[in-house]
Amino acid sequence: MIREFVSMFARLTVLTVILLGAGSLVATEAQVQKVQFDLVEERGAPDPWFEVAATFNIKEGEEGNPRFANEVVVSFSFAVREKGRERDFRFYSAEAIYPTLEVGRHVARFYLIPELTNRDEVKGEPFAFEIVLSAKGHVLERFVSPNLETVEALRSFRSRLEAERSSGFRLQIDTPFAWYYPRDTPHPELPRNSMK
Repeated sequence: MIREFVSMFARLTVLTVILLGAGSLVATEAQVQKVQFDLVEERGAPDPWFEVAATFNIKEGEEGNPRFANEVVVSFSFAVREKGRERDFRFYSAEAIYPTLEVGRHVARFYLIPELTNRDEVKGEPFAFEIVLSAKGHVLERFVSPNLETVEALRSFRSRLEAERSSGFRLQIDTPFAWYYPRDTPHPELPRNSMK
């Protein structure tokens, strides 16, 4: 049975103003709305994938073409406890890069491969996680789990993520679920390992 866990935390929408070379202004406004964590099954496979679905809303596009926001990036990082080792963690991270997104609701989906999901007994909300939503290199919003709300905890998480990041966390387009949910899932750039 697939169980779904929804995490809703306090959030702050940031209006980011981006300066362009000619002196014109581009304003992009976006907001993370919710994060869902599921175990999803691939037909015929013995073990499930761990799915992260981050729902976000592009509220305002760019000046001159307000229906679209360009160079949008959604990154998701998380940590899970190692089995039988209370103070040891495994860290995963991936980012979806969208050349352009129309104003409205979108879902970025990420997947941890079944072998790691099974080994690390990953299910439900991870021990710690962070979502960063940005456009043209400017952060629009950060969305973190409750135990990363202090500056010290978030700094430690990011430091360990950088040093101990594991592979195996993929974009939807690089999984058997690539063409699922077509109505709400935009198409990111292909991951580098898909273009080899």
